[in-house]
Amino acid sequence: MSTQTTAENKAAVQREFDEAWNGDDLSVLDDLYAEDVRIATVRTGSEGTLVSRDDLKDLYSEWDEAFPDATTELHAVVAEDDSVMVWWSIRGTHEGAFRGIDPTGNEIDVEGFSYRRFEDGRIAESKDAASMTTLFKQLGVPLPV
Repeated sequence: MSTQTTAENKAAVQREFDEAWNGDDLSVLDDLYAEDVRIATVRTGSEGTLVSRDDLKDLYSEWDEAFPDATTELHAVVAEDDSVMVWWSIRGTHEGAFRGIDPTGNEIDVEGFSYRRFEDGRIAESKDAASMTTLFKQLGVPLPV
């Protein structure tokens, strides 16, 4: 169990979104995430889950390169004990290649959820889910029927 309060855990998650997603400072992930973090996020188009903080940095960089003007807005941050759940939206313009899709110039507005569990003041478990169907529709990518 985390030694931090729920308010401190919420503040740490807010820091992740402010500094890593919106501020492009990926070094904050080294501060916030435990070295042996357990990540349950699967990158769309990949069969394996993300495993390390470096994988997270790669994921954040991928989004930043494809949507350089993107901003993430937090709609709700709910914490209980050592866990924090976030409902968020990311908005931006598709200006760089993204998972094999050439830049379209299309605007995106995609919702998602993030779960963070803390141990000893750091994120020990992480899971993210975004509405990739919405994203691909907004990029004009045909979806399977």
